[in-house]
Amino acid sequence: MRKSVEPGQKPTRGAHVKLSDVAKKVGVSPITISRALRNPEIVSEDLRETILRVVEEMGYIPNLAARALAGRHNGIVGVLTPALHQYGFTGLMTGIEDRFRSTEFTVQYSSTLHHVEGEAGLLKSFLTQKPAGVIIAGAESYRNLLPLIEGAPCPIAHITDLSQEPQKLVVGLDHYAAGVEPTRFLLSRGYGRIGFVGRGGDVRSRRRLEGYQAAMREAGRFDEDLVIGGDAASRIGLGRELFSRLLQRVPDVDAVYAQSDELALGVLIECKERGIRVPEDFGICGFNNLEFSAFTQPTLTTVYIPRHDIGYRVADMLLRAIRDEPLDEDKVNIGFSIIPRGSTR
Repeated sequence: MRKSVEPGQKPTRGAHVKLSDVAKKVGVSPITISRALRNPEIVSEDLRETILRVVEEMGYIPNLAARALAGRHNGIVGVLTPALHQYGFTGLMTGIEDRFRSTEFTVQYSSTLHHVEGEAGLLKSFLTQKPAGVIIAGAESYRNLLPLIEGAPCPIAHITDLSQEPQKLVVGLDHYAAGVEPTRFLLSRGYGRIGFVGRGGDVRSRRRLEGYQAAMREAGRFDEDLVIGGDAASRIGLGRELFSRLLQRVPDVDAVYAQSDELALGVLIECKERGIRVPEDFGICGFNNLEFSAFTQPTLTTVYIPRHDIGYRVADMLLRAIRDEPLDEDKVNIGFSIIPRGSTR
């Protein structure tokens, strides 16, 4: 059982420090401390600085469970994502963090690791904790999620492919178009036998594959043998391996559209190993515009996705919903662009 701090006694730093200890030290009521920590703007700047200094000195840790019982939510925004470990998610996460940094909310992440069956369970786990809101940053399927979303006691925002179900609080991308346009770009640069590397198992990757297939059929150049990949995560070594297999299958392939910049880099390395000239004899287009793509030799042509903007805008959308503020748009198509560089003619 925790002991109360007696008058004149210095409180123990950390977990044993109670809200009442902080209040006594500052000289205000516990409710004032509680309100100031939830909504710093309601107290004067001098009092706010004093409270934050004392909280830091004493090592007070707010009890989020108690906060949730006492109010509408626990002050946490949950973010459900397929993969925290992938490079592409870093930009999204930075955007989300940048929007919430100056607010009273804390961001908490949970990853499904692309296991579709775990999506509903993780969302349910978030909701039982009474969060302020949730961001679903790339669900594979909404079939099991929609009942939970419809009954959720808090707003839920989404980062999706625009073909998916949510119609409100959505920042999305048309991944089908992100398959069509880069393929047309490679065709316009004089490449004809264009391979598609890294099929992938998620809905976004499948939509890009469908777009690639449509563009190649439109040009009268589609060949199933030009598509190679699997469900493994994108990585440089996999890019080399898949491209080697593609060359064995289709020796006259003259370009590839890779599902990620990591795969594209693997293709580029394998081209150098085999003495294949890029871009003169072979073209490469990646996806995501990761930082290294501008520094390879030659530099990588790629598809730019404004990931920071996506994260920031979906976080702003959720924040407005939590605060019952009006939204400019319920559903935003964030778009993409092709960045031509040295790996294509």
